[in-house]
Amino acid sequence: MDSSETLLSIGDVSRFLGVPTHTIRYWEKEFSAYLNPGRTIGHQRRYTDDHVLKIRDIMRLLKNEGYSIAGAKKILELKSKTAASASPALRETPVSATEDVAQRIMELIRTQLQGSSLAQSAA
Repeated sequence: MDSSETLLSIGDVSRFLGVPTHTIRYWEKEFSAYLNPGRTIGHQRRYTDDHVLKIRDIMRLLKNEGYSIAGAKKILELKSKTAASASPALRETPVSATEDVAQRIMELIRTQLQGSSLAQSAA
């Protein structure tokens, strides 16, 4: 964390995103590999802008797109692997382009999941 970066409390993030604090805590447990905010000496959570964006990703996948927690974990894991293996030039791509790529990846996964559920129901 950059020392000049603004850090938010869980209450601030809750009000900003319209998500109850207990839901954010639950998502931290479920998505601990993806979402792990820092803590103060008194063990209070402190969120960076990046953490807030990650919470919004989780919220979008679960609430807007209707994924289960397991499905959302798979998508976020794939997104993390894709970002980690990307060239340095690609990592500096503007957020909107990165979101477009992530959107395409999610569509491919959704198509694969639908295809496997159709195959299972036919069997």
